[in-house]
Amino acid sequence: MRAVTFLSLIATVVALPQGPAVTPFSVKPWVAPGPSDSRSPCPMLNTLANHDYLPHDGRNLTIQDFGAALHEGLNFHASFGMSLAAQAFQLLGMGSIDLVDLNTPEVTEHRASLTRNDHSSGDSLRLDPERLEALLADSDTNYLDVASMARSRVRVEALSGPPPLSALTETQTAGEVGLILLAMSDGPIPEGAGVTDLAAAYDGLRAPKDRVAAWLAKEELPVAQGWRPAPREMTLADLSPLTLFRYRRVDTRKQTEGANVVS
Repeated sequence: MRAVTFLSLIATVVALPQGPAVTPFSVKPWVAPGPSDSRSPCPMLNTLANHDYLPHDGRNLTIQDFGAALHEGLNFHASFGMSLAAQAFQLLGMGSIDLVDLNTPEVTEHRASLTRNDHSSGDSLRLDPERLEALLADSDTNYLDVASMARSRVRVEALSGPPPLSALTETQTAGEVGLILLAMSDGPIPEGAGVTDLAAAYDGLRAPKDRVAAWLAKEELPVAQGWRPAPREMTLADLSPLTLFRYRRVDTRKQTEGANVVS
């Protein structure tokens, strides 16, 4: 059943409207992980390892490795990746990690993932194709945006059930939504430091479905679907207001639907 679903997903990626053609540019070659390579629950970190922006074996990684990988692969400032990595390293109490260490339940791995099963009920390390299909279906357009991803967050939190997500997990999930939209957007990204009207700035932020689906299904940068690195260097100042806006959208969605999920 899972194999059939995955094949259907690949067919869906091919059938989705393709993004506009872009000027060719270079990314490091994609190489599938080998049996001894370490991978994480985070599809973007796995992608960066598959392209060798992180060491391909995913082992003995330092905070600096994450900063360099996000900078070279995505055009995110090195401090962006280093700051997020430092939080994970502190939670794990480690000075260097293998990517699989990020699959530590309720520490750096959390319930109610958009693309992974909960650790208590399945494989929290690898993509669940059914969750990806549901993520795409939460939008009735050809792209994901803050509104559709708020819908997705409410759905997966209800699927996981009680207890409510911890404050730490809420922060992690908010950041993940923001990172997806920053990394996969097909249009201009507002400069976070200058944003005063969150709705005006971020309601138009869109990640094409074909791009997101191709990326998550194979953990490969979706160049064929029009992806390219951010047009300017992204910083934590770009993520923070988008994360706040995501919180508000999720809260509004929960109130509208009367969901019994507490944030």
